[in-house]
Order: sequence, then structure tokens, then C-alpha cells
Amino acid sequence: MRQLVTPVKGPLKGEVEEVVHNSQTTETPSESLGRVQKTITMATLTIILLFSMAFALGDATIQPKTPCERARDAAINGPIGAYIPTCDAAGQYTPKQCSGSTGYCWCVTSTGQKILGTETPPGTAPIKCPCSGPRR
Repeated sequence: MRQLVTPVKGPLKGEVEEVVHNSQTTETPSESLGRVQKTITMATLTIILLFSMAFALGDATIQPKTPCERARDAAINGPIGAYIPTCDAAGQYTPKQCSGSTGYCWCVTSTGQKILGTETPPGTAPIKCPCSGPRR
């Protein structure tokens, strides 16, 4: 009797497949085919799972930053007291922007440009910036 122990690599790491060959017994062709099909099926499923995970993870991690997110990140790493833009959940500029260090607030366009005449100093009534529908 001869034993072959083959380590399994990849996601099933650590498990082993033990194949026992006995010279006194014979394996029928259908038994042999069943063993081979099981091995091929497991390998195929593992490959499909790995590719599916790679595509799913890739979609979530390769999102380019929006202009607002880039400006915010640059300001966060900039000088202390600098104005830091606020972005909404979609990464777009929020209509109302405020400076944390000065207390001034103002309205901006969808591209982050200040709208003239909307700047208010600290201690004044809050401004209401126009926001009608989706901003682009």
C-alpha cells in the first residue's frame, strides 16, 4: 500500500488530500472519473471565487477623487487655519462653505467657486444657499 499526501495551496491552505493506492484493489473507471471531476470542480470554484472577489474589491478601490475631495485633502495637509472645503457624500461641494478659523461662511457653485455677495461674517444670521436639484 502506498500513500500520497499532497498539500493544497491557496485559500484552503493547510488542508491535505490523502490518496491511498492499494495494489490489491482496483478502482473502476467511474470511481476514478468521479475523483478527478471532484478535484477539477473544487479548483474551478476556487478560481471563480478569487476572480469574483478581485473584481468586487477592484470596483470599490479605484474610484477617482472628485475636485472637492482633492481640494479638501490638500487643505487638510496644508497650513494650520487654512479653509477646508466640505464635500457631500457624493464628493461634491456642499452649497454652504465655512472657514473654521475665521467663522465666515459663503455659498459656492457646484465647482466650488464662491458666489459674490454671499459671504457673511461670524455672529450674523446664517445664510441659506440656493440648492435646487442635483448639483453638477
